[in-house]
Amino acid sequence: MPSPTSTASHATHESSALTYSNSDSLAAREQLFGMLQDYRATPEEKERSLGLFLRGSLLARILAIDGIYRQIVDIPGCILDIGTWRGQTAVLCENLRAIHEPLHFTRRIVCFDTFEGYAGFSDSDRASTTHTEGTYAVGGDYAQYLTELLTVHERCNAMGQNHGKHRVIAGDCRQTLPDFFAQHPNEFVALAFFDVNTYDPTRQALAQVWDRLVPGGIVAFWQLTRDAIVAEGRAYAEQFLHGRAHTLHRAATYPGLCYARKA
Repeated sequence: MPSPTSTASHATHESSALTYSNSDSLAAREQLFGMLQDYRATPEEKERSLGLFLRGSLLARILAIDGIYRQIVDIPGCILDIGTWRGQTAVLCENLRAIHEPLHFTRRIVCFDTFEGYAGFSDSDRASTTHTEGTYAVGGDYAQYLTELLTVHERCNAMGQNHGKHRVIAGDCRQTLPDFFAQHPNEFVALAFFDVNTYDPTRQALAQVWDRLVPGGIVAFWQLTRDAIVAEGRAYAEQFLHGRAHTLHRAATYPGLCYARKA
């Protein structure tokens, strides 16, 4: 079976073991979701009013991604989102590209996921209530939907006539990632987000990405220090803690997001 490349950190699917919120906070979250559903406004007003319903934790994630993105503006290379799930990080990166470097048309974003949810756990992984077979499946046609969504965002942004720069690749990243690099020998990596959450795919993909990461490039981990999901921390400790020149940091607004910058 293909190994998972989906995320395991999203609030709508978290168990109580994977959230720091108390019962009152969770109840308020549900109330906010209901208010969003019931909000009476035109489509244009709803789009401009999304900040009314943006929880602080999600805003913290957005600010953390922005903080990392700013560090690669003067570095060439593509952005990889490995374990893209619904593609929120990739979409944010397209919009940050348009904000911070609107004329950088060779800043391609490439998403990797099976879109079938988790599968094929090994003894190297730690099971949890959300870390199970099939979790985070989004359907076989989601890759096409995400491709269209990225293109729509490009068209909305500055210089929108130059669109179609990004790719969504469905499949096991242990196969699709080396295939991508073989098909694009001139493609280098400036930034890669990891949210694969199983050990062997993380280990193999990390080695592939590091070999293409430019000096000063960044590999970002959503789960590096999380006790419940050990894949990223184990792969990092075995491959990078000693022997590969880099510095390790955490995002100020979202401490769970850690990143290694290549020396």
